Formats: sequence, C-alpha cells, structure tokens
Amino acid sequence: MEELAGVFAPIVTPFRAGGTTIDFAWLPYLLSYLEAHGLDGVVPMGTTGEGPSLSPDERKALLDTVMARRGRLRVIAGVGTPSLALTIELTQHAFASGVDSVLVLPPYYWRNVSDEGLVTYFRTLCDKAVKPGQKIMLYHIPHISGVPITLNMLDALMETHGDCILGLKDSSGNPRSALEFMRRYPTLKVFIGSDDLAGFAYEMGAAGTISLAANVVPDKLQALRHLAQSGKDYTQAQEELSALRALLVEFGPVQASLKVLLSKILNTPLTFVRPPLLNLSAEQQFGLLARARELPILKDRNL
Repeated sequence: MEELAGVFAPIVTPFRAGGTTIDFAWLPYLLSYLEAHGLDGVVPMGTTGEGPSLSPDERKALLDTVMARRGRLRVIAGVGTPSLALTIELTQHAFASGVDSVLVLPPYYWRNVSDEGLVTYFRTLCDKAVKPGQKIMLYHIPHISGVPITLNMLDALMETHGDCILGLKDSSGNPRSALEFMRRYPTLKVFIGSDDLAGFAYEMGAAGTISLAANVVPDKLQALRHLAQSGKDYTQAQEELSALRALLVEFGPVQASLKVLLSKILNTPLTFVRPPLLNLSAEQQFGLLARARELPILKDRNL
C-alpha cells in the first residue's frame, strides 16, 4: 500500500440551518473540488469537522458518504471519544469501511489522568479494534483536548503495540514538540496540524500536514510543500498561507468561516455549524469575503 503522506484536509461537516442535521448531499462537491486541486487525503470528523459534536450514527453515515465519493483521496477517520467502548466501535466501523487509518483523540473528558491510564486506553483499543496490518494515528492537541500525548506514554505504547501505531498528528502549534516527536520516533509518520508551520513541517521531513486551509487551497499547500522539500525559498508562500489562517481565525469560529468561503468557491448553498459553535452573521460574512478577496492566495478562487 502506498504510504500516507502529503497534504491532508480536516474537512468540514456541512450542517443544515439550525445545525441539527447533516447535509450529506453537499459533501461530494467538496470532495470533488479537493481531488481536482491536488489534495492527497482527507480527515473527516476531526476538530475542523466538529467530530465531538456528532452522534455515533452520524459519524458512521458521514464516513460512509466520504468513502463512497472519495475518488483517489486517502482517508484518515477521526474516531476519538472519551468512551473507550465507543471509540472501539467507531474504529472497527472505520476500518471495515476501508479507511487508510484512524485519528484517535485521547479520552479528553478525563483530564489529569496518569500516563498509565492513557496507555491502557490505547492498548485496549489496539487489542479490540485493530487487526494485523491496520494502524492508528494519535492526536496531540493539548490546548483543545486538555490531555497531551506525552513522550513517556508513547514510549510505553510503542514498546508493546508499536505494530499498530502509524504515527500522530501534532496540533500543538509548537515546532519543538513536532521535532521531538520526529527525532524520537523516526519510524512514525508525524503530520503537523498548523498552517503556520506547514513550510517548516515539509522542510524538516514531516510526513505531511493536516491543516484547515487545505479545505480551500490544497493546491497552494502542495506548491509550498514542493518549495520546502526541494530546498527553495518558501517564505512568501508561507506568509500568504498564514494570512489566510489568521483571517479565518479572526472571523471564527474557523469552521463557520471556512463554510462561508466554501459556499462561494464551490458555488453551493451556505452550510452551517452545530451549536455550541455559532455561524457568522450577515455582516461578518460580508466582512470576511471582502477581506478574503484581497488575499493573494485566494485571487483565483472566484470569491
């Protein structure tokens, strides 16, 4: 099997007005756009995809839709929950659906638990849900989950279950953290989850990026990747990408900002976020689009 690497998008989940139901018919438009613009793969039901806000049945139905319409895109499914039993169930469903891997948050409700407890959680997940040849990815996003993937925890997990660990996504935003993971575990695939560190990630030899801006400009990220990996100056490309991320955050939540841009880029109806996230007001939408049209990275996106 071709190894997982490159530019991945943590795709948004399109909700209808009110946020109570998913607009499954909208997803193929996004997937077709991403494939046509050079994306390597998608990560449904992550942070950008509001994964923790979805029910188990919604997660399964969403993943089934993605798998049916993914084309050549690789898929890493977000499955992590505070419930070990539910995470096992979602992981089994994901692998049965044919995903390339799964992305597993630590059990984020249970803060201040010991490394031993977390290791037991992941070991049990591997024993119950991962068959030979299948591998999971861990999700390090401590400022959101409140539960970090520590080096001690990963050491213990790799000692007994290294065969079922593919790698991890580091969304800490800390380049030192990413470098430490890459240097300590050279056999693991480390993906960086920050657009601001995309050029750094490619230059330092990370497997790739899983960053929110890839929802709208996957081709620009591929161009940045090529520059960084070939030793060329990627400063301008990185600055343009960081400016886009900053704009999305400014008008956030980023999930809502992305959906406003995507409705214009894809020429589709606007989709929405699920509470407790809030959609952008009409005034905010106008301001976001006006500013977005001024960004060099979006000049050819028909906004």
